[in-house]
Amino acid sequence: MQPGTAEAETHAAWVQLVGPGRDASIRVITDDTRCPTLKADGANLPMQVRAAPRPLFKPGTEAPPASFLILTCEVMAPSGTSSIVLDGQRLPLAPADIRRIVVFGDTGCRINKKKKKMQNCDEDWPYQKIARHAAEARPDLVIHVGDYLYRESCNAETTDCSKTPTGYGWEQWRDDFFRPSAPLFAAAPWIVVRGNHEICTRAGEGWFRFLDHARPADTCTPMSSFFTVALGGLGFVIMDSGQIAKENAGDNDDDDDDDDDNDDSAVSVNPDDTVSALRDNYAEISSRIPSPAWLLTHAPFNAVKLDKKTGSDEIVNTIQQQAIGDLLSKDIEMIVSGHVHVFEALSFADARPPRPSQLVVGTGGVKLAKKPDKPEDIGGIPVSDALIVKDFAYIVWDRDGTTWRGELFNADGLQIAQCKLAEHALTCKKR
Repeated sequence: MQPGTAEAETHAAWVQLVGPGRDASIRVITDDTRCPTLKADGANLPMQVRAAPRPLFKPGTEAPPASFLILTCEVMAPSGTSSIVLDGQRLPLAPADIRRIVVFGDTGCRINKKKKKMQNCDEDWPYQKIARHAAEARPDLVIHVGDYLYRESCNAETTDCSKTPTGYGWEQWRDDFFRPSAPLFAAAPWIVVRGNHEICTRAGEGWFRFLDHARPADTCTPMSSFFTVALGGLGFVIMDSGQIAKENAGDNDDDDDDDDDNDDSAVSVNPDDTVSALRDNYAEISSRIPSPAWLLTHAPFNAVKLDKKTGSDEIVNTIQQQAIGDLLSKDIEMIVSGHVHVFEALSFADARPPRPSQLVVGTGGVKLAKKPDKPEDIGGIPVSDALIVKDFAYIVWDRDGTTWRGELFNADGLQIAQCKLAEHALTCKKR
């Protein structure tokens, strides 16, 4: 439906934690001409326009053309509110004590004209199943580590492009992310991380319309400010690393595929400027990091991928470790990322100074990558424990005192690995 029609439809409604502390933003996407009014503990809570059905950015902004004939609404949940209701449906707020967390990322269905082999969104794309099974786990929190939209362009010579709309507008965001995420929106509040598919030259406009933690401006920001969230004994540091997620150059037609690197402008960014931006953004929040905390960033600090040319492991990204690795608070126990389309759990128990463990869960639905070998070290730092799994999957973390125990489930909801996080030590084993 278009704005102004008699019967309006709510396309999506969710709760997003945006910090500081446990501050929650309620967001709604509708084709109505006005934002709805919620009920907060029985009192009216009018929503405000976050993004109108017109171009978000001013002319001249480096962003691809995209159509958003929908209204995005937002309101902050009043402090101390215990109930938020939209059209008779209760929206999930964060409990006082977070005990169960679902984590995944890289969830879209890849349609890209530079790839000869497209992902079949009807048969080979499991995100809808993953979201449904994850919702059945009844989490207290959902974390998405980035890359939401993959239906970017279509090669009519190899694909029936009429079956799947491609581009960067509402239709693609709806089909790739919002529609299949509905069960999890109803189950728990979310923390979302920007990926390289949401940079300004790709799906950046949708990111700022719908998901960025701050109110959108009239220009696209290459790197948003970092922020923190604190929830009942566990905190989160959320980094925007979308612009610096760096892939190998070149295209690949293998069934096992890595990211669409030729679509990223990130490789042209001045490394010195990126290092400065990372340090400045981290300095802004360094005094507010909760204890203990997980650092959420799309691009991993310490992970490996398979080099397509040599067949050997290579470190995925070094610029974040170079920029702020030695500055990270000792309260950060684990770095949680996506970007690499396999599951990786890497621990550095013998590192001096201590180094947080690295978890990679880029397995939420997009075509998987080739599986790298278990690394003996990352940049000269010994890896004390490692597990790498190639499977579509999500992980469920449960609090056990001061320890967190994780279970990795495949797209059918079957457990395939078990993990344990005790302070900085992450250990995992296949089931």
